[in-house]
Amino acid sequence: MRAPASLTLLALLAACATEGGQTAVAPVPVVSAPAMLAQRLPAQAGAFQRGATSPIQQPLPGVEVAYSTGGRTAAGFVQVVRSAGAALPDGASSPEVQQEYQRVLATAQRGSGPHRRLRLVNESDQPPGAPLLRCAELEGTYGRTPVMSTNCVGAAGGKLLRLRVSMPRRDPPVADPRAFVRDIAAALRSGN
Repeated sequence: MRAPASLTLLALLAACATEGGQTAVAPVPVVSAPAMLAQRLPAQAGAFQRGATSPIQQPLPGVEVAYSTGGRTAAGFVQVVRSAGAALPDGASSPEVQQEYQRVLATAQRGSGPHRRLRLVNESDQPPGAPLLRCAELEGTYGRTPVMSTNCVGAAGGKLLRLRVSMPRRDPPVADPRAFVRDIAAALRSGN
């Protein structure tokens, strides 16, 4: 007697569910241009709504997709850029991604002026279980305003990814940066 198709699908999913404590997932298909990967980004990620897409040139050419919460209390972006060399493997383990992560982290901590100071609070691979990104959670001040910022770097679809979410530091937080990162990763993997 044949198993119903739904049971076969569940068995296949269970067989792929974990591998060495990590969730096994299919790689994000490689795309030829950053804009093609940016098209997969969702209209909403966590509490953030998608905004405009703009071309960027520095430090590498690509596109930036803006995100913000209602009232623009919290803002963020996803940058999809060409790698300097060959297509990058998904995740944060390649030397190019690790180097860019260190550059982004140093730039965030250095700030853009004497009144912007951030310090590293936590580092993690996101999303948990099947990470695409290495993330740094930072806290500090912009002028007199206490802020928190999450900066992530990784790769998907052969392209380099940079994400940032910044918001006033409040209890409870204005939005959940991890939900933003999780929803971005899920959209890239699903092809939506």
